[in-house]
Amino acid sequence: MFEPKQFDEGQLVRLEAATGQTFVKGDRAKHSSGYMVVGATDDDECYYIAMDDVVTTADGEIVEFLRIPKVTIFEALVSATPVLATHVGNVYDLTGKVTVNLAATTDKVFYIEKIIDATNKLVQGFFMNPALA
Repeated sequence: MFEPKQFDEGQLVRLEAATGQTFVKGDRAKHSSGYMVVGATDDDECYYIAMDDVVTTADGEIVEFLRIPKVTIFEALVSATPVLATHVGNVYDLTGKVTVNLAATTDKVFYIEKIIDATNKLVQGFFMNPALA
């Protein structure tokens, strides 16, 4: 179990989880097909810690997590309509300086954490440091 000791203010997020997940407070978690799942011991892409004991019964059930990396969270425009199961939990390139390119994954610069407004192509996420390329 991981317990935050500092820099946890403002890092609590409510994200959609996959069905059939048994989260134990302190478990590492990650995105898989857009939904949060319990991370395996050898997963190197777990950016969250479960904050409660929860057994999910449906896709999309909201669970509270603590974001692990100390990063600045951004709302960003994307190049196409974002889809939860396709884009959330993945890392994309940028188009110019202002748009996340959902069709490009060469440089892997911006991690999409959740969709804010699919119609207006607005997502929430953070920059990878360093990029995963």
